[in-house]
Amino acid sequence: MSIQLYNAIVEDFSKISTFSRKAENELRKKYIDLPSATFGSIMSLLVQRSMKQSYRKSPVISSKYYELYEDLMHDKSKGDVILRLSDSQGISPALLVRSLLQNVYPDSTQTKKIIKDTTLIENKDLAYQMFLGIMNDNQYGPYADIVKQSIGLEYELRLERELRLMNITFSDENILRSRGYDKTPDFKLDVPIAVDGFIVNWVESKAMFGDEENHSGYVKEQLTCYWNRFGPGLVIYWFGYLETLDFTPEINNMFILRTRFPSRDRITQYKAELL
Repeated sequence: MSIQLYNAIVEDFSKISTFSRKAENELRKKYIDLPSATFGSIMSLLVQRSMKQSYRKSPVISSKYYELYEDLMHDKSKGDVILRLSDSQGISPALLVRSLLQNVYPDSTQTKKIIKDTTLIENKDLAYQMFLGIMNDNQYGPYADIVKQSIGLEYELRLERELRLMNITFSDENILRSRGYDKTPDFKLDVPIAVDGFIVNWVESKAMFGDEENHSGYVKEQLTCYWNRFGPGLVIYWFGYLETLDFTPEINNMFILRTRFPSRDRITQYKAELL
């Protein structure tokens, strides 16, 4: 993706005042030509960062939100109170739910259980409002986490299927961990392949969009470790990545980036080059 398009999305995101599903869908209309998965992944990154920058965990803040919540609940036409409150306070609905729970249930362990299962809340009105808040948050909270985990697994399985169809043998994360490795790529190839003249020993699947900030984090926390242990590899950002990443120092040294796995014909040719 061009840096100009990415910056335009970031700028438009900075202008929205709410983080509800409705606000995301309205912004999505402006970028109708952008693949839905790519746009959704970019939005997820931006929402997560915005919440980390603006939200502060505090009993005072939790108490303030709960007072506002109770005031709105006294309204006969209360409707979706959590969604209205999250809009007015400029935080994501699921994060507001978490803050409210911290005021009701001081024990963090109990809070984590309840946010995953709102039926554990004795107050039926509170349980219903919190359920609505969580289910209407595309980018934050347990519902969003489950969706992201499912998508990540789906693309790992897709990559595994492609490797098997091409008769490329590999060791997956489970096998590598059984051998004592603590940090492992998704697939360590038993026999290296070449992609555009670049030797690939391992493949990492990222079911997301890659921009400079999250990619830098992966280089530090994961990819450098893979390179140190297994040599150079291939990172797949299935939903695209920022064009500037192709010019980072690690490219063509530690790993290369792609948005999909190379085709069968190309892999066969690259194998021949290694013989």
